[in-house]
Amino acid sequence: MQPMLFAGDFILICKWPKAWLQIGHVLVVNSEQYGVIVKRVTQVCSVKGVMLQGDNALESVSTSAMGWIKPSAIIGKVIFTSSSRNQKLLMKNR
Repeated sequence: MQPMLFAGDFILICKWPKAWLQIGHVLVVNSEQYGVIVKRVTQVCSVKGVMLQGDNALESVSTSAMGWIKPSAIIGKVIFTSSSRNQKLLMKNR
């Protein structure tokens, strides 16, 4: 899959109720190992948190390397992206 975001892109995020998170949502999280990262949700568990995956598997940290991301580490859900290459409103994953 091609990456949705590139270095220098602008993103707009909002706080999102953890109970509303769904597979496919794009989140900004504060990972203990990797710092602030932007990844797509692949699994949701109300107790463990979320599993994430990057859109570009060849260059992204693997899901197994990241493990479960605690709900408290979630900064917000990406609701809009803008770059010189493209503009996207992530309406379908709201």
